[in-house]
Amino acid sequence: MQYYVQDSTLIIEGNFEAVSTGLNGGRTRVKYLFNKQVPRTFNPPDPGKFVEEAALEMGIREPYFGLLTAVNMEYLQVIEDDYLTVFLTAGVSNGSEFRIGKEEKVETVEEIKKIGTINIILISREKLSETALLGAIITATEAKGLALLEKGHRFLGTNTDTVIVAYEVDSGMNSENKDRQELAYAGSSTDFGKKITKAVMKGVKAGLELRGE
Repeated sequence: MQYYVQDSTLIIEGNFEAVSTGLNGGRTRVKYLFNKQVPRTFNPPDPGKFVEEAALEMGIREPYFGLLTAVNMEYLQVIEDDYLTVFLTAGVSNGSEFRIGKEEKVETVEEIKKIGTINIILISREKLSETALLGAIITATEAKGLALLEKGHRFLGTNTDTVIVAYEVDSGMNSENKDRQELAYAGSSTDFGKKITKAVMKGVKAGLELRGE
């Protein structure tokens, strides 16, 4: 795996088995993952088509998963913990309308158009089972919500949050031992889940603090 920022876009190259909750998401084998910065007033008629066109402009060919954010890439958080690497951009100008506690007036339409989103990309060098791939989405989402609560917010996410979970198919850890057992689960009590929780909470808090949120 290699990653870099080009034209305000985080680009991750490798050979991944991945799932994505983002635009044009799902599950497939991909060669690229990216998180592209867009204007805060971004509001295209077809966001999925925009992702496709953006990929072509960057020279990225299918298969890939792409995400969009209004967060400047200078605030990108990269957290590594043993076999897990987390890439995270965090902004909460588009906080969910579902709030904890008393009823609160939500943002105006103009505010909702601002993509203050939390995008999380988890990449494991260990092979993940189908259950772990999908379960990691839940664990990352729980960690994100807890981080927001600890930061004093009364919502658990934004209206446009996304998560990508992937593992490197041909990483050194997998190729060194062909019989190495895959990680079966990603719940918060597992070693993998604990790494996810720690990294996501750290990334969300640090990213928001840099933006004054």
